Amino acid sequence: MRIPFRMKPRAQAIVRSAGIVSALALMLPLAPPVRADGEYTGKLEPQLRVNRDGREHVAFRPIADLSKLRLAKPIEKGATVTAGRLYHVLNDKSAILTLLVEPEDEPPYLLADIDLNNQFDESERFEFKRGEEDNPYIWEASVSQPLKEGPFQSFPLFVQYMKNVRWEGMSDDERMLFESRAAFAAGFVDIQGRKTLVQYDYNARANKISVMNGRLGVDADGDGEVDFDPFSPEAAETQDEAVVFRVGNNYVSTKKVDLEKNLITMRSHPASDYKRIEVAVGKEMPDFEFTDFNGKKRRLSEFRGKHVLIDFWGMWCPPCRQELPYLKAAYSRFQARGFEILGLNTDQPEVMPQVKTTLEKNGMPWTQAKMDSIIRVIRNLRINSYPTTMLIGPDGRIISLNNTKKGQPGLRGNDLLKSLDKILPH
Repeated sequence: MRIPFRMKPRAQAIVRSAGIVSALALMLPLAPPVRADGEYTGKLEPQLRVNRDGREHVAFRPIADLSKLRLAKPIEKGATVTAGRLYHVLNDKSAILTLLVEPEDEPPYLLADIDLNNQFDESERFEFKRGEEDNPYIWEASVSQPLKEGPFQSFPLFVQYMKNVRWEGMSDDERMLFESRAAFAAGFVDIQGRKTLVQYDYNARANKISVMNGRLGVDADGDGEVDFDPFSPEAAETQDEAVVFRVGNNYVSTKKVDLEKNLITMRSHPASDYKRIEVAVGKEMPDFEFTDFNGKKRRLSEFRGKHVLIDFWGMWCPPCRQELPYLKAAYSRFQARGFEILGLNTDQPEVMPQVKTTLEKNGMPWTQAKMDSIIRVIRNLRINSYPTTMLIGPDGRIISLNNTKKGQPGLRGNDLLKSLDKILPH
């Protein structure tokens, strides 16, 4: 399982070492002053919503002696039991002793000591359900942790278990689970008579919502959900900026969320404040200018007539480096069939010579754009996860945004090679 390298607070130390965050903060202006056309208000829901992105893996291992555990009810005979520690949001540590119980011929469940009192009460049992109705491998659960302060009573953790899947480096009697560590405060705002869902990252330890930093989303299409997929115009990861969203014919940003009053205030903007580049499969990718590694001014439109893989990446990003051998194979195998790669590189100027030398030495000669020439493209597409890729056809229209959940051709690893072989002309 590959999890994109996302520029979240926990990863910023790595990113800052390459200067990415500081460069973006310095080079990108904040949203322009708003026109005071009006404000829209709404309220938050009483319960937090799970944020399934950015999951961490947790290893569960067999327990030698179950008799030492303080259980409200005995565990079923014949059940397989492993133990690990889930994330405790108020302590900001992996502190919740948790048992994964797998009864014979029954769905698995969790026993989680969420109150940290070294015993498992009946209320600390959390059932797994199938993540996909016809998939026997994916099981999902939500573990609710009580909160002592603030407007929300509990904090939900999303836990996923891939049953009967063995992971590299783990023995047959060990298990791997994935957990979320973030949650959204959600609410509804009346925007010109349209009840609109909005979501914000909630900091449970500080009991705070920042509308200028973190992930936020707005249900722009009115389908009742916020789409947090890459390239979605309904979501953004912010860094000291007021992000403008389009809701129908209205352009809005969040002015404030007052937790004590339970009041969301959004303000309207002129259409000129909306800078988002909206992309979708079948839609033409807007042209843009960039400077390549040789200092030459170039444009995306130069690649018309060919299939082009646009790759947002950086040598600073480990998952990006893992993709390079597959990109090299794709370029070697399919260039003769009208395939090109455009790398949109995010490494700092001072390391560019080393990056260029590494690519040339390893036989990766495709076009690369310098970071300082694509800052606005990154911002207006709201790229916050690396690597991020898209495939464009000879007519300039988008073929895939690598959203395999929606049936789009995969653009990572071996999936890239398989997809290209099917799509490209022979």
